[in-house]
Amino acid sequence: MRIAIEVELFGALRDQVGASRRTLELPAGACVRDALAALGLPDRVDIWALVDDARAARDAPLRPGARLRLFQPVGGG
Repeated sequence: MRIAIEVELFGALRDQVGASRRTLELPAGACVRDALAALGLPDRVDIWALVDDARAARDAPLRPGARLRLFQPVGGG
């Protein structure tokens, strides 16, 4: 069984993937780390994930229809 999720990408991640939105089909039981891999993105600590508007760890499970937002925080001085 597979699940479909919606992904929104921001900043440099959008440029790396070549789109600001993607729909991914992943195996049931997939987690945030699996979505990163499917998008061709590295599993780095400076990539933050929100699943349905809540901060999510790499091993957070994804449910069918989930909305995953990926971005890199911006800092300044």
